[in-house]
Amino acid sequence: MTKNYELNEAQISVLRSLHFWRRNLYVASIHQDLIECTKSKKAIFHVFKSCDRLDIPFAIQNLVIYAASQNIAFGDLKIGG
Repeated sequence: MTKNYELNEAQISVLRSLHFWRRNLYVASIHQDLIECTKSKKAIFHVFKSCDRLDIPFAIQNLVIYAASQNIAFGDLKIGG
């Protein structure tokens, strides 16, 4: 990402939720836990709505999703604040 973007606490909180639910979906899919996969997908849908409402850039959302799928801790990401 070439642009520096300052994130507020609400945005960071939503991104942390996105990371959690995306990681949860990844683990649930490995274990073929269909109930947990469905729950995670629904949560991610609502988190994306919050990302839109808070004007979080897609590049940052994508970074968080990628990190979760690669088992990179949210705290290790260099975003915002």
